[in-house]
Amino acid sequence: MTKSMANVVLQRELHANVRRTRITYAALIDNQPAAIKCFRKPLFGLFHWQRARIKAYKIRNAGGPVPPIIYAGWVPELRCFGFATEFLEGYRSLREALRESDELGEQKQLLKKLAECIADLHRRGIEQPDGNLTNFLLGPNGDIKMVDEDDVRVGKSALSGRAAMTNLANVGARLPSGDLPLWLRATYIQARKDLQGDVEFDEHHFAREVFRQKEQFRIKREARDAAPDREYD
Repeated sequence: MTKSMANVVLQRELHANVRRTRITYAALIDNQPAAIKCFRKPLFGLFHWQRARIKAYKIRNAGGPVPPIIYAGWVPELRCFGFATEFLEGYRSLREALRESDELGEQKQLLKKLAECIADLHRRGIEQPDGNLTNFLLGPNGDIKMVDEDDVRVGKSALSGRAAMTNLANVGARLPSGDLPLWLRATYIQARKDLQGDVEFDEHHFAREVFRQKEQFRIKREARDAAPDREYD
């Protein structure tokens, strides 16, 4: 059962958005290891925290591959609200796994697992609009968990056609230009046999959408004085 009051001890920062309004920490919650996302801006943070709680239950009801919730409440040390899930020991982000791999075959195997995970999400009506590779964690046994739930959308039916293609391209745009985005598409289609032959998923449409989203990311990074292009974003 989710706790509404607990002793929260922050240990180290795991991830933060650019504006540092949402920061995820490794923590102990009543001595239980956790990953807690802290929503720092007062009113803005409260809105996102409430949204995270609502969406979290929808995702789990739909059977999404996410860790158990252990806390949703006040974080005294930061004077803000936090949303915590069980800490996934031994897991690492797909960004890290891909960057550390120097073998194309291994990278393709990792992307095949990711494509299958996204295909399963889409069949369940779940859409992770932020395809950042830190939002997918690879387990020691090769399973994948999804994190950063507060922006996730859960619909009543499976994603198909353009909606599914655009969402997959958002992930493909985080990969180096070349064969890997197309490999992601091909392995997704293998997992979604119901979409085979869908014109939205032909290579031309998909490659064009990946390029469009890559350009959007590049423009945003330049506006923030960040690196204009990054492999495995």
